Amino acid sequence: MTEDLKTRFEQLVADPPPPSAVPSEAVFARVRTVRRRRTAGVVTVAAAAVVAVALALGNVTNIGGAPPVTNTPGAPKSVITGPPTAAPKPPPPIKVALKPSINGRTVGMTVTVSGKAFIPTGIPEGTLLPASTEFLDMSGGTDYSFGDGYQSGSDGGSIDCTRKKLTTGSQTYVIPETHAFKKPGTYKFTYTVRYCGTKGWFPTTATTKLVVR
Repeated sequence: MTEDLKTRFEQLVADPPPPSAVPSEAVFARVRTVRRRRTAGVVTVAAAAVVAVALALGNVTNIGGAPPVTNTPGAPKSVITGPPTAAPKPPPPIKVALKPSINGRTVGMTVTVSGKAFIPTGIPEGTLLPASTEFLDMSGGTDYSFGDGYQSGSDGGSIDCTRKKLTTGSQTYVIPETHAFKKPGTYKFTYTVRYCGTKGWFPTTATTKLVVR
């Protein structure tokens, strides 16, 4: 080392220059820089997460909130049906009441029929039966059985169910024949009458118990 350099070195050691900045402030500046870098990294990660969620939701629904259209086999399909059909009207109600009369083993039967029905038309005339026609004669016939194998009934005659005009009526009559049972016991009497309704001739049936001693 030359004498000149040695002299300058000794002067520098003896009288050092003042520091350009406070050490603590310089350290704090570096710390703040590191924190800003870390904060920026966190914001970047959060933004990436938001984008990922948005992409996932985009795969589930479209802009209107409806599920995406797929052509996946076996997926449920919407079925479009027409308006409900009106239920058919029930036939006019007919009531049948049975009243037996028992004398030993001989049984008679009184029948009452009542209700609403369409007036039949005569064949071949094609005109409605007169309004004075008895209610039973507006029927299409009757069937009855006494429960021991014996059956009988009546024919409605040459009439047709045309469903043009409704009528309300009632009639009580006695079956023109009695029936004699061969042995005592409990039997079931069954009676059926047919009237003209909304779907044509319809039957109404009633039963009653017979105790023969």
